[in-house]
Amino acid sequence: MRESSHARHFVLALIFAGAVLTYLDRVAMAVAAPAIMQSLGISALSFGWVFTIFNLAYAIFEMPAAWLGDRWGQRRTLVRIVGGWSLFTALTGAVQGLGSLLSVRFVFGAAEAGAFPTMSRAIAHWFPALERNRANGIMWTGARLGGAISPVIAAWLIGALGWRTAFLVLGAVGFAWVAVWARWYRDDPARHPAVSASELALIRHGAAPPPQPGERVPWRRIIANRTMVGLFLTYFASGYGFQFFVTWLPTYLMREHGLDLKQSSYLAALPLLAGAGGSALGGVLADWLARRTGSLKWSRRGVAMAGFLGGALGFILAVDAGSARTAILCLILAAGAHDLALPVAWATCVDAGGRFGGTAGGFMNLASSLSGMLAPVSAAYIAQELGSFQLVFHLAAAVYIVGAALWLIIDTGDKDTHHATN
Repeated sequence: MRESSHARHFVLALIFAGAVLTYLDRVAMAVAAPAIMQSLGISALSFGWVFTIFNLAYAIFEMPAAWLGDRWGQRRTLVRIVGGWSLFTALTGAVQGLGSLLSVRFVFGAAEAGAFPTMSRAIAHWFPALERNRANGIMWTGARLGGAISPVIAAWLIGALGWRTAFLVLGAVGFAWVAVWARWYRDDPARHPAVSASELALIRHGAAPPPQPGERVPWRRIIANRTMVGLFLTYFASGYGFQFFVTWLPTYLMREHGLDLKQSSYLAALPLLAGAGGSALGGVLADWLARRTGSLKWSRRGVAMAGFLGGALGFILAVDAGSARTAILCLILAAGAHDLALPVAWATCVDAGGRFGGTAGGFMNLASSLSGMLAPVSAAYIAQELGSFQLVFHLAAAVYIVGAALWLIIDTGDKDTHHATN
């Protein structure tokens, strides 16, 4: 065995790729929607339920799937999650009508539930406490990057192969990821031959232990814990603002700034790319501040609050944007600044969850699913009644300010061995 190794970085590369795939397979449905509606004779109103049913299934199964990640281990659980959603991505190419499409989409959402809590839990097993912010930042960089590049990739596949074959190809990519993950990853770094003694000692510093056999989940301590309640509410705020970028941004650019579909699609990718950069920077910055100050609590709290307040500023500035270019620059600020908080939230959540960090992550991510069901509908209603998205921006900014304030009750602790459920 080598004296030094970097096996944990390959684990992070796999998690990065898995995060990209989560959004590639999700966004492909939005890109394929016009072709599917025309091919199967589905109305736009009926097709709206195809998007809704995914979020409904995701919300229902998020916590149970995250709990299984704690019980089964991340290797087995992610094989089930990514394999399951890849299967139903491929089966999307075989649907024959609205009923079968809704069924496939529901099971797709159920299968993908628990992905991010389980990946974040894997990071907690493989990275020391003072590297977890950065590692979670890279995971969310992958997610945001996947959202940004997915329309281009999906449009190319659909144009070249047709929508049915495109979904088969996307499913096959997911199966390839599963094969590599199952062969290489181990829940316990000590059992991996590529991990040296020195790297293992580094990883073990502040590592969260797995649940003991037969140990019950301390549900009350997870759900009623002040820090977890704060994380749940701040993540609801996070999801509320983010949903605008993946639902109504192209419509806003076309309706209020006169762009065509192609122009709006390209510009709509820019805030997500900014979010990818913000996610990476937030993790690096929080780890750097923790080393310089010796305080995990205030390094994470400071980065998260700055991210939310910067996001609110971006939305406020977008209210009076007089051109598409000005508007997109403001929204780049909103998305990029806000996503500084993502890696901090996930690192804090998994640390606070202790032995049940994945379950805690599922609880927090449930809040995002709930805001994902509420935000698009409320934004559509406001825009319809008022004829513009200005009030939507004001509301998103207000929600972000509340999200920043909530970090004052979130306590990560200054000791990396502190866990809320231990």
